[in-house]
Amino acid sequence: MKNSVLVIFLLLGLTAFSQSVFNNYKYVVVPTQFEGFRGENQYQTSTLVKYHLTEKGMSVFYDNAIPEEVNTHRCSALFTSLDNQSTMFTTKVAVVFEDCEGNEQFRTRVGSSKVKQFVEAYREALKEAFSSLKGFKYTYQKPAEPAPAVLKFGDDVKSLPPASETPHAEEPEEDETVAVPPVAGDKEETTSLTMPEEKTEAVTLEQAIAQEEVQTLPLTASLYAQRTETGYQLVDTAPSIQFYLMETSMPNLYLAERKGQNGILYLKDGKWIFEFYQGNDRLQEELQIKF
Repeated sequence: MKNSVLVIFLLLGLTAFSQSVFNNYKYVVVPTQFEGFRGENQYQTSTLVKYHLTEKGMSVFYDNAIPEEVNTHRCSALFTSLDNQSTMFTTKVAVVFEDCEGNEQFRTRVGSSKVKQFVEAYREALKEAFSSLKGFKYTYQKPAEPAPAVLKFGDDVKSLPPASETPHAEEPEEDETVAVPPVAGDKEETTSLTMPEEKTEAVTLEQAIAQEEVQTLPLTASLYAQRTETGYQLVDTAPSIQFYLMETSMPNLYLAERKGQNGILYLKDGKWIFEFYQGNDRLQEELQIKF
């Protein structure tokens, strides 16, 4: 019973802390390609992070389409990154939020998944990571305007030279306070932008993914073909087996399997293309293979 109360207390404290952090920023920026990943939006990581943050009511933009206000006032935004702690058998990832100076402001819990298919694994792991924000709803709190400067003359000179030597001026009374409004230039000018009106209707994760343009890029490292009884296996430089290929009756056409993901591999215009289905979407990925 005591352990359950402690867990609830910690979760409530984490939610309160995250609320105080996120509410101080107007925007959140998500990279189109996280560090350590081979291509843009690989395994839909960028789409998933943006989706979960948008669900909390935040104004989220990719780093290739940020508002002009972020270009002129970078400190109005938080910047996201992924702490990828994945191993051979488990996908483990946490989402990190940093300010404009690179100081870490918040880090989610580490979400994990043992699903073999990478897209589903990252979807499950990121969902668990964002459970750190369960119950949190974003409300932007505009920074308070600086107070006007106050000058006190209580300890100033009590007597002035004769009027013939200096222009006549009234002597301020002791402890007199004068409120001086901020001078133009003393405060950074804030540019007010009219942002496009966002739709408020609920969007499912599947709809968000379908709306995103997912770009698949060639692998940065070559794969090497090794002969098997039924075809080939493709390994990287680790070496680690990435694909199993089975020959068909057609030349340069193979049945392909990558860690539970099935499709076909064929040669087109001198390039090897791995074609597979992800849900109802048919995707193509170019591979660099040395037979």
